[in-house]
Amino acid sequence: MVEGFWIVQFEGVQGNGGGVVFFVKGRVFGGDSGFVYTGTYQTDNKSISARVQVRNFLPEVLSVFGIPGDYDLSVKGNVTGNVIQGKASLANQEAMGIVVKLTKVGDLPL
Repeated sequence: MVEGFWIVQFEGVQGNGGGVVFFVKGRVFGGDSGFVYTGTYQTDNKSISARVQVRNFLPEVLSVFGIPGDYDLSVKGNVTGNVIQGKASLANQEAMGIVVKLTKVGDLPL
């Protein structure tokens, strides 16, 4: 099951990083040291797709895309047990992508 608490690791042309993500009833919530993530997702528990708004709250923290400020991501990945591996790209710019790996840390309380 995808719903839960996940660690996200990502690697792009401008470097790498990591953060945390919660998948809750079709919604995405998360963040890292300079950005917060919110959005929506769909899954069949074998694959996942998401649209995520990434908002910069510390301007001195650069994104792995090398662009300043806020942006939207399209995320697609394959789910295998407690791991999701895939790609995130700038919305409407598939060529600008990063590799993502998410590892499930725990389930959400009922």
